[in-house]
Parts: sequence; structure tokens; C-alpha cells
Amino acid sequence: MKQKLAIYLAALVMLFTGVSCMSDDEETVVLSPYAMVTSFSIGNIKSSYHAFTSTGEDTTVVRTLSSALYPFTINHSTGEIFNADSLPFGTNVSKLVMNMSLKGVACIYTDSTGTFDYFSMADSIDFTVPRKFRIYSADKGYERDYTVTVNVHKVEPELLSWNKYSAPEDFLPSCAVEFCGEMKLFGSVAGTLSVASAGLAGEPAWELSPLSGLPVTAKLANVQQFGGSLYTVAEGSLYISADAVNWAVASQESGVVAIVGASDADGKIWIAGEQGVKYSTDGASFEPAQELPAGFPLYGLSLSSYPLLHNRNIIRYMLIGYTTPEMNGEPAVWSRLSTENDWVLYDSGNGFACPSLKGLSVVRYDNSLYAFGSSGVAGGESIGAFSSFFVSKDNGIVWKASENYYQRLPKELAGNESQFVATVDSANYIWIVNSGSDAGVWKGIINRLGFKK
Repeated sequence: MKQKLAIYLAALVMLFTGVSCMSDDEETVVLSPYAMVTSFSIGNIKSSYHAFTSTGEDTTVVRTLSSALYPFTINHSTGEIFNADSLPFGTNVSKLVMNMSLKGVACIYTDSTGTFDYFSMADSIDFTVPRKFRIYSADKGYERDYTVTVNVHKVEPELLSWNKYSAPEDFLPSCAVEFCGEMKLFGSVAGTLSVASAGLAGEPAWELSPLSGLPVTAKLANVQQFGGSLYTVAEGSLYISADAVNWAVASQESGVVAIVGASDADGKIWIAGEQGVKYSTDGASFEPAQELPAGFPLYGLSLSSYPLLHNRNIIRYMLIGYTTPEMNGEPAVWSRLSTENDWVLYDSGNGFACPSLKGLSVVRYDNSLYAFGSSGVAGGESIGAFSSFFVSKDNGIVWKASENYYQRLPKELAGNESQFVATVDSANYIWIVNSGSDAGVWKGIINRLGFKK
């Protein structure tokens, strides 16, 4: 190998010296002492991804992407060359042609021989593993090593990945709320109102505690967090807890049917019932906001609040539920901005209304609203339990079944009619906890939402 390199360097020297033996005026050329890579890129790349055909069959699509979208960083002090933005999942990097500008002569390390060998820039190179390069200066007095790493996503960023864990034994869930760094499941065990607590990371290890201070008729499905405490409604009164276990009456308000909104960002908690719609900034003293509007939902509620994407100082409240205790008919979708006085009903006459599902649960996820549940009706047609997400990207106006190959509910839940609860935690995981003989806890995340920034 040394002989090959010496011959190549000698040829390089003659190329750049331009010495004439026939002239009395010989030109003296000083060879460059530099050995460094000045730029690095790869050619256009091919990546494959999954999709559905027009008939609903799974298929694989191959696309060509511009390498300009994935620039490489050169760290001369550490000798590392890498792309900070990983290439898409499914990209084939086993035969890449690279473009490397340098000062000096480049050789590539060959594992089979344990040597650095000269290569042609036109050759394709296997970058499924990091590759080592050595740059020799033209004057043969200096050399520098680089390691080139072509990063490729190991998982599909858009894939919603699910893991199943054990649920609390014999637990009938009514609500799931993240509180004080833990997941709290409110429900009952053999008729006793209880809370099951577990850490957010990894497999949940549930600790069960009976609730104290709450009437047995408490609406545990309506538990909400506000101002560092938890609130719920029981027998027309608002209750509060600082530890999720011990509860007491929070306010002298009477005739309360439901908590209909809560936002720490806006600093308000909302209730509705016989006295109309009211709000409070401390959870104790409430101010009237408006009379109870016709068609205002008070049952089977899903609540969320979040800042607007274009103005994070304005908070949007979403309230989705039913107007009767039987929870029949089409769910009502109401909204309110923190800059507005009244709640507003969204007209469902567009043909894409929120689906009417048994146990309907709506969560805010990835800047959209995701609705799902057991069997019911969507778009005038009967659908099975957990058949699909119904996604609204416009804050609850239009709802469409997800046809995305990657974002799907757990297959094991298909057809399951047991009671369940769902929520989204601060680490971007969707939690679905169901009951019955096949009870379980499903935690799912769109992979890109879990990538380290």
C-alpha cells in the first residue's frame, strides 16, 4: 500500500511542480503542507416508506431526496464528519457516492487489510457503518484522520409506536390525569373509589389507594387539574385534592354539574350547571360568565386547553361531550378563546362531525385533536370499536378518519367494548387504559415527538 501511495504522491508532485529540465530558469514550487477536508456531501439519496394504495393495501413507495436537505458538519478538532439531521428511515446508504473537497490526498481505511488505501471519488462507498479516511499533505509531511458517519433514522419518525403494560388489577377506570410527575388513574375497585398511581417513564408500577372525603356518587370521569390541585364534582359541589387521595369541598357553589374547562396558562377554571357557566381564578370564588347555552355539553366530557400556534398568549379551550346523561346522539363541540367572553358551538353541518362513539375520548396531540372510542356512528355509518382515529386539524370543525399508514390504534384493541380512559402526558405519550378480562395499559408515541432536540 505504501508503494501505491508513494507513486500517487509522486505523480501529484509532478503535476503541481511543473519543473522543466530544458530551461535554465527553473521554477521552484513549495508543496502544500496542509491535510484537511474542506467540504463534504453525498449524492442524491433514495428512501422508501410505507403507504396505502387506493384499495387500502399496504405498499412501499421509493422516493429520491436531494442531499442538499441534509448538510454535513466537519469538526476538524475531533476529526468527525456527520449529518446532524438524520436521513429518512429506510434510506439505503450501502452504496453512496460522496463529494469531498480537500487539501491533500485522501485514502480510505480498509477493514480487511487494516490499511489506508487510495480510492476514486467516483466509487460508491458503504456507509452503513462509520468510515475512516486519512488525508496526506502534498509535501508528505503531515496527515490527518477523519471519521465519516452518515446518520439515518433507526425508526420511522411518523410511526405511532405502541407498547402494552399491565393495568391495575380489577380496576374500573374513569379518568386519567398526569399530576405531580405521575399518572393518576381514578376509578373503582369492587365499588370502592380509588386512585392508582405510577411513574410516567417505562413500565407503570401501580400503587392503589382508596379515596377519602368524596361521596360515592362523585364524577371521577370529570377530574381536572388546576393550580397545582385536582378538582372534581360530586352531588352538585366542587371538590379539591392536593394529593389525589384526600378530598374536601372547594367552593360554596351549588348546582354544579361539570367542570367544563381548566387552564393554568389562562389562570381560570370553569364550571357549568344550574347557575349557568362560571369561572374562577382560585377554585373557590366563582364569577358568572353567561347563562347556560342551549345544547351545552355536560356529560361524557373531553376537555383540553392550549395556546394558539400563531399567538401563544391566547388560550383556546375545547369542550366536547353530550347534552344528556344518556350520552345519545351526536357529541357537541364547543370552544372559547381566552380573549372572548362566551363559549361558541361549532356547527356540525359540514358532513364531517365529531363521531358519536361509546366512551368517546378526545385528546390534544401533535397540534391536532384525536377522537376515538368503542363502537358507534361516524358520518352516518356504523363503525367498530377502536377502528380508527378521527382527527381534526382545525380545532374541532372537521373530523376525518385517519388514513395514515403510520398513525393507528393498537390492533389488540380492535372490537374491544370494555370501559377505558385515555390521556396524553407531558412526554408526548398517549395512554389508553381499558378494563375487563383483557385489561391493559397502552402507551403510544409518534416517534419524532420522542426524539431528543
